[in-house]
Amino acid sequence: MRSSQDYPTVSQAPAAVQSGDELSELLRQYTDVAERLQRTHQALQEEVLRLRQELASKDRELELRRRLSALGELAAGVAHEVRNPLGAIQLYSGLLRNQCRAHQLGSALQLIDKIEAGIQAIEAVVQDTLALAPRDRQLRACPVRQIIDRVRDATLKTLAVCQVSLEAGLADPEVCVRADPDGLQRVLVNLVVNAAEASPPGRVVRLEVEPAVDKEVRIRVCDQGPGLPEEIRHRIFDPFFTTKQHGTGLGLTIAHRLIEAYGGRLEARNRPEGGAEFTVALPEASGSDSDQQQEMEVRQFSAA
Repeated sequence: MRSSQDYPTVSQAPAAVQSGDELSELLRQYTDVAERLQRTHQALQEEVLRLRQELASKDRELELRRRLSALGELAAGVAHEVRNPLGAIQLYSGLLRNQCRAHQLGSALQLIDKIEAGIQAIEAVVQDTLALAPRDRQLRACPVRQIIDRVRDATLKTLAVCQVSLEAGLADPEVCVRADPDGLQRVLVNLVVNAAEASPPGRVVRLEVEPAVDKEVRIRVCDQGPGLPEEIRHRIFDPFFTTKQHGTGLGLTIAHRLIEAYGGRLEARNRPEGGAEFTVALPEASGSDSDQQQEMEVRQFSAA
């Protein structure tokens, strides 16, 4: 027969309940810690993926710079060798033209016109090739409004042929960037022409200049075309790469090299609403600087 000591007393019951509550609390804390660890692990995986993608992008940029540097050195030598005989051809063509004109040889003059057109085409390629070669440049404060006016005038014919209009937006009419004005005009003309050619007739090409942020001015050229195919987007700045039937494939390469020589960067992306967007980011400059403060010599970047 059991004694009264073999049965739990009333005073022992709360202790058992308290032990169960502690176990539930421990399980809850363990679950919270496990969930936090899972979130941290996922965040770390996403960060590692982002860093890998950024590293791959930087590797591509570095490789592009190395290739452009080597190509620029080669281009300078080739262009020099081509220009010597090209100058002689131009000279003899001019002399031949004078003789044919004196003897009223109209058919021969037509042939000379074709020869000189070919010479001009070769000269244009030589100029493009020389733009890849490293050289000293004079950088100064360039009023962006003046550059845009020049770009508008230079692209009127192409815009008319493509039946596309150009709209320019300038947040700060007095903003200036540090660059070579002729080189910057060339870059923006190339971007606007490409945008016009990529846009269907009746559409608009936007040239927008954002207010300076952290001493950097951004100039955007946006089109309403099909955008940049993903399979070629990372190659658009490669030399001699082009999707056009006619062209050297050097336009965007030269633009990329010039902007980096000015201490800026040129980027491309597809817009969420459709079309492509090219962004030129350049250091801001003060338009009130003296000539001595404005001008400085900057050597184009090398692969070193």
